[in-house]
Amino acid sequence: RFYIKPRETDGEGWGATEAIRGALAHWVKIKGGKIENYQMMAPTTINVSPRDLGGNLGPIEQSLIGAPIADPTDPVEVGHCARSFDARLVCTVHVHDSKTDKELARFQVP
Repeated sequence: RFYIKPRETDGEGWGATEAIRGALAHWVKIKGGKIENYQMMAPTTINVSPRDLGGNLGPIEQSLIGAPIADPTDPVEVGHCARSFDARLVCTVHVHDSKTDKELARFQVP
């Protein structure tokens, strides 16, 4: 048999591999035979992260500086910038005004 079902009901584990855009890692904690916590760190999460602890802007933030926005109530250009880094990112983009912390737009995949 190529698969043996584990008998343990509690445990922790992690795995890492190299994906197309960089490192990919998963962590899991199982308690009572059920997943208690699961976390994944995808390459894009690392590659296009926002501002770091030193105040340095992430690549998407940098790409937005000076970008023309035709309609501030519907800033589709922000989604275009995000998709230029990863085509799937636009479903996670929220636009906030840093001065008021007001959400200006939320991009959702239909």
